[in-house]
Parts: sequence; C-alpha cells; structure tokens
Amino acid sequence: VSPHRISLASLQSTNASPNSAPLQLMDGLTHDGILSITDIPSFKETKKAVMSHLHACIMSVGDDVPTQRFPDGTIRRSFATSTNRVDGPQPLKTLDHYKALAGDHGSESCARFRTHLSAFRSSVDRVTMQFAESLSAAMGALLPKPLVSPRNGVSNAGEYEDIKKVVDGGEHLEHFHSYQKAGAAGEETIEFHTDQGLFIAFTPGLIVSSNPSLDVELSDGFYVQGSDGEKILMQFTGDDDLVFMMGDGVNQFINDKLTDGKKALQATPHALTVPALEDVSKARVWYGRMVLPPMDAFIPSMGSTFGETRQVLVDSSPTGDMPLGVGCSSPNMKAFIDTSRNLDGEEEEPKCPDDELFCWFRCMALADHGIQTPTTCAERNLGLQCANPRLQVIPDGLKHGDYWPQCTNNTHITHPYTNYPEIPQPDEDICAGEWEEFSAKGDYDHMITVTVPEETAREGAIIVDTKLYWSIIESDDGMKKIKGRVAYSGPFGWLAVGFASPDGKHNGMNGGNIIMAKPGGNYSPVTGLDLGVEPSTGTYKIDENGSSHRHWSTPIDTEETRTTVSDYEVHNDGCFTALTFESDHINGQKFNVEGIDDMIWAGNGLDHFVGHHGRGGRARFTVDWKSGEMTYLTPEVKVEPIDIAVATADGDVHNDANGEYDDGHADGDGAGNANDEEVDAAENDGFVKKCVVGLFTSLVGATMMQYL
Repeated sequence: VSPHRISLASLQSTNASPNSAPLQLMDGLTHDGILSITDIPSFKETKKAVMSHLHACIMSVGDDVPTQRFPDGTIRRSFATSTNRVDGPQPLKTLDHYKALAGDHGSESCARFRTHLSAFRSSVDRVTMQFAESLSAAMGALLPKPLVSPRNGVSNAGEYEDIKKVVDGGEHLEHFHSYQKAGAAGEETIEFHTDQGLFIAFTPGLIVSSNPSLDVELSDGFYVQGSDGEKILMQFTGDDDLVFMMGDGVNQFINDKLTDGKKALQATPHALTVPALEDVSKARVWYGRMVLPPMDAFIPSMGSTFGETRQVLVDSSPTGDMPLGVGCSSPNMKAFIDTSRNLDGEEEEPKCPDDELFCWFRCMALADHGIQTPTTCAERNLGLQCANPRLQVIPDGLKHGDYWPQCTNNTHITHPYTNYPEIPQPDEDICAGEWEEFSAKGDYDHMITVTVPEETAREGAIIVDTKLYWSIIESDDGMKKIKGRVAYSGPFGWLAVGFASPDGKHNGMNGGNIIMAKPGGNYSPVTGLDLGVEPSTGTYKIDENGSSHRHWSTPIDTEETRTTVSDYEVHNDGCFTALTFESDHINGQKFNVEGIDDMIWAGNGLDHFVGHHGRGGRARFTVDWKSGEMTYLTPEVKVEPIDIAVATADGDVHNDANGEYDDGHADGDGAGNANDEEVDAAENDGFVKKCVVGLFTSLVGATMMQYL
C-alpha cells in the first residue's frame, strides 16, 4: 500500500479554503493516519546529501554515539536534538563534541553532513509548520477555540487557539538513526506501537553505504496496522519527500473535541523490520521529527498537564509500576518508554545526589575523588567543577576524556578545553622515500603488516603504517625467546606492543601487559613528558579500568630490574619510530613461541602527553610465531541491556554497560545503554496496546524515539 500523497503546493492551497479541505489531505489522515508530502523545492537533493553521509559520520564519531541493540540483533546508532519556538533548532551536541576533539582531522562525511544539515532541518521545519497550518484550516470549523487550555478550568484564549498553535507551542524531538542488522532476515525489529506525540514527520528509510559516493536506495520493512488489524507493508517511492503520521496525541487533544466524529484523525500503529544486509558497510538510515504537545497543555482525561503526565512516567519507570492509561488516550493502553542515555538536544539539568557531581556523562561520587562532603570546596573558598588534569573545565559534564570532580576556581570561561600541544610534524617530502628502507625486513625471519585495515578504521582516522618483525631465538640455556621490532611511520610520541587482555575493555587494551617506548620522562598528566629526560623503554600493565596513562605510568620492568630487553629507534629526520625487544615474556606472561598469541599495538605521533592513539594508530591481532600467520581482531559492538529504560533523576542509571566507568580514555565506552522495558500483558483479555512515550530524561537529555 502506498501513502496518500499531496504536493507542497496543494497543501499550501488549503489555507485559501478553510472550510473545504482537499480530499488528499483529510482522506489520508482519517483513513490510515499517514500522508506523504511531495515536490518540496530542492529537498530531494538536500535530503540525499544529508542522509548519504549520516552512517559514515556516525561510525566516525564512534563510542560517543548512543547505541541500542534490539532483540532481533539490530543495532541502532543515533544523533538526537530538538527544535522549539523559543530557542529555535538546538545543536547536535555529540557531533559538536566530535568536531571539537577531531579539529582538522575530522571525518569528511561529518563535514559534508554538517554542511547540509541546517538547510535540511529548515526545510523540515517549514513543511511541518505548513502541515500544521493546513490541518488547522481543514479542521478549524469542527473544533472549539481555544483548542487546548494551558491548565484545568482556565481558558487562555489565543495561546493554543488551534492545531497550529498547539504544534507551535510543543517540543519537537529530532533523531537521525542508523540501523544495522546482525540477526536473521525477516525477524521483526520493533513491534506495533503508536507514538504518544501529536504526529511525526519523517523521511522514508534509505539504504546507504559507509562509502557515501555509492548510490542510495529505498528500504522496505515499514508496516502499518489497518483498521481491521491487518499488517500492511507501506511502499514508499522517491517522490515521498516527507511523510506525516499521526500519533496518540491526536486522540487526547483533537478527536475527542470534534463536532463531526467522521473527521477523526487516525493514530497509526506501526512496526519495523530492518533488512539484514550482507554488506556490513551498509545501513538503513532514517530521520524523524516528533511533535509533542505543549508541556502545560491540560489533558482532561488525566486531570493533569502533558508535562505532569510525562513526569509521572519518569517517576514510575524505575519501579516498573507503570499504570495503565497514563500517558495514552485509552485506559487499555500502556506506556512503553524507549530511551537511551547520552543523547543530544535541549536538556534538563542533570540531577545527581548532593554528594555526587555530573561529570563525564555520569554522576561521580565526590568522596571517590578526595572531596569528603558537598561543602568541602566551598569551605576552602573554591568552586566544585568537572575538570581534567589541566584543570580545564567542562560546565555541563558532557564531554569524554579524563574528567573528575575537583575543587577549583577555574571556570569554562577562564580555562576552556584545548587540545594538547602537537608535535611538529616532519616534512612529508623528506620522509616520502625513506619508509621503505626504515621498514625493511632486515635479518628478521618474519614480517607482517599490522596497520589497522582501512575497511575497519572509521572514516577520517589517520591511518599509520606499522609493521611487526620477529625471529624466534634460543639463549645459551635453551630458552626460546621472541626477538622483535615494531616500525611505526610516525614521529616519536610513544609506541607500544604487547599482550591483549582477553576480557579487557577497549578491544583488549585494559589489563594488557605491554612494552612501551616514550621520548621523555617524569610524566605528568598536566605537563606531559619532560623531554629533557632521556627517552626510555619499559614494561607496563595497563589499568583494568582507567585507560589514562596517569593510572599506569610507573613501569613494572625498569632499566635496573628489566628481564625484557627493549630499546627505541628514531629516524634521522624524525619521520619514523621503532621499538625493539627481546624476551620470553612481558611482566611474567610468556610468549607462546610454539603457537598463537593475542596481541595489541598502539602509537601516537601527535603529542608528548602519552595521549590517545587515535582510530588509525592501533590494532588487535593474533599471530602464529612459528608460521608467521596473523589475523586482525576487530572490536565487537557490546551493548548490554539493562532492565530500566529510563534514566531517572535519582541517578539510578549512570554506569556503563559493564557497571563501571572508564575515567580517561578518549576511546571510552562510558555511555551506558538502555533497552526497552518489557511491558507485561494486562488482565484485559491478556492484551495491552502500546503507546510509545517520547521523554527528556533528567540525566542527560532527549530520549530515543522508538518509532522507525
């Protein structure tokens, strides 16, 4: 079945005849509750430009992107934001954070996505308000004025006079979703439900590639439920620019006030089955804008405002005691709250207990960071701030990195975040012809390339060519050892190789035993390495939870105590770096010289702060020391479900999926993930319909929309 279609020009013409709406408008909204707007000027080109780069950009941003796994194996990654009439369109903060961190090294796809984003959102905004105005004109004679009062028993004439005013006064939640399915084809991703908002405007799903230059194609799998309960596949075409679909809010604010029941708008139950794609570089992308009623809009059947009803749902969610009918138009419907932490948009102030501070996307206990009471800082005439080792302040706590509660009078104005000072990069013309000689195999028996594969590195990553060489040697006492060398085609910031920790976070990094070379000493997280101190090599054990070097900066095997022989090598012009080693173990963990070991390497040629290695300066792999065979190991998406689907004001949900937090690695997995709360069947014939509630969680901000 195809949606009812109407051109934008025809939609605009309804304003000239407020008492006789065209059949195309009302037929679609009263029959299926779904209407497609076509022929929006320049929108097809803008939509394609934005959506074709969405998935590649999301993958470039990486761990900061909110992620959710569905029971059928589908993984959804999202950008989220909002628009309101007072403050206008809000930023995509996850994307802004990425741009601030990446600087000039950011993803090309993200740059192109951002280039067209404003025009795309402006077009959606204009058409959304035109749709509301036309619907007001079409139904105006059938509805009272004012249509909605801001509170019980009080008529504030003109404020929410008609449908357009109601739409204009509400929050509009916007989401850009990217779906990839690892499960079986045909298995349902999101079951039938009705959205709680007044309506949603969305672009039909598209199949795109992580290579944005490839063509996009329409995706199927979107179903609506007919009036007799049948499951109907909705078939969109390239003419469907922007689709409007009614939500349960029309039953609460419009249909029960109609003088002609035959003109009732149809709230549309809908479901989604994400297609399983053989090409792992492809994804289904979608954009939606959910229009909520005004927060102070009074709901007579609830005896409360829309905002108060949402708060009841937030308060009820942690206990699972969700009353039937609350937030929905029918007493036989149950609210089904879908949310994921770490979203963008217009945010409520994160709320933590008095003895905690919201910092690095979570509530952190002050006592864990040497601040004994909430008044400790004030008693010292200092402020309480979320700051990094350089005492650079993040005022809202919404930034990844090495941040924790600290007593300081620094502010985000006097001490804003800045990137580490960069190492001067060598002349590419000088270095270009030297790598082949520096990376030659020499006398080693084996050589493998351990550069992160381009197809697994996120777009925009600076990929650094790296090679591992080795021979199995035997000492005088018959002990077999690995004599090895890692050659890195970048300047000497730091370079390391070692054993992966099988269950360690960050793809086996945390907890790993490594050999590391550094170009200086006296490391400080504030000032970095002292380059006046001689370069050194040593063995280290990376902290199991804290990735920042300050947690594991003391070597286990030093110059005086070492049993693992290691050294460093720097190219004459500073172009390249190498780390050499010879041993049968690292920190007592033996090389399996007769078999296979699980290994990691990483390096940084950008700063002297032992900073983040970047997406292209690391890899995990297995190596068979005897045969020379190797296999890359790529990180799996780990999205652990938790029982509660709403992040609440009391801070119950503020840990990551493993119940821990990483306190300093720019590659951190600190964003927790919330899956849907299962809704139990009620006693009413064993069946309860669902209305999905769009909420702003008090912990971080706008929630996920289940929807499409």
